Amino acid sequence: MEGLATSIQQAWHWLGKTPLLDPETLLGAVVVAVLIALACSVASRLLGRVVRRSSGLITRLARGQVDETVLRYALRIKTVLVFLMGGVFYASLVPALRGLLGTLVASAGITALVMGFAAKSTMANLIAGLSLAFYRPIRIGDKVTIEGEYGTVEDITLRHTIVRTWEAKRLVIPNEKIDQMTLVNYSIVDSRTLLALNLGIAYEADLDLARRLILEEVAKCPAIIPPEQASAPPAVRVIDWGDSALKLRVNVWVPDMDAYYAAKAHLLEAIKHRFDQEGVEIPYPHQVVLRKAGAPAASEPTEGEPGR
Repeated sequence: MEGLATSIQQAWHWLGKTPLLDPETLLGAVVVAVLIALACSVASRLLGRVVRRSSGLITRLARGQVDETVLRYALRIKTVLVFLMGGVFYASLVPALRGLLGTLVASAGITALVMGFAAKSTMANLIAGLSLAFYRPIRIGDKVTIEGEYGTVEDITLRHTIVRTWEAKRLVIPNEKIDQMTLVNYSIVDSRTLLALNLGIAYEADLDLARRLILEEVAKCPAIIPPEQASAPPAVRVIDWGDSALKLRVNVWVPDMDAYYAAKAHLLEAIKHRFDQEGVEIPYPHQVVLRKAGAPAASEPTEGEPGR
């Protein structure tokens, strides 16, 4: 480290022995800091372009697509590393910082321990973010349900994961928490989703007619997957004898969760209109009350109860 610092110092003196570039003076130290910051910024931008062009080349060679999550995380790590190297380079030029840098290197174990305790949360989120980028349980663009909220993964930064909900709200969740929680990912393997729509008809209604009407409306729905492309054709089955209605379930496949909500809303409205046109009753909940012979009616006061 001492030899490297000496070589760098000689190079700076060779460039010009002027106080403006002399890191041993206050003015020189400030100017050098600005120049190194600018150089790091330029280098970071150039490396970013190289990484993005390389991702396109890898995509063509591998006949696939480079994951956007890994690409963004690599670009952010690249920026941190470039400025970290610039900071070390600057510290090796300034005499006051050079001694501090040597002390830090000599006591690397203690320094790492102290910094680890001081930045425990930050380091945990950074490592968790690296784990998310490597194992990819969620990716940028995935449709997920997190903590009861449905949304799209908008970004995975070094510290947080940002999810845009269907209400256009942003959930900002620490990477460490994401790495430990159970979530639902609708896009990780196959975005197709089964829509199970529960309906009820009166016991007196024609079951076969109701089934035919439901399937006809399903066939007209633009948000579902065509039967020849779905895992199974649409089907209407009786699932229960309810207190007031015969309960039916229609199973249809939709391409993704956005289409799930669109298809559900469309089918509920279309089937309601069709049932009304064809006279298929959708019953209200009702109860049958049986009264034993001789028991007072509900409107009659019982013995001991004041009359009304």
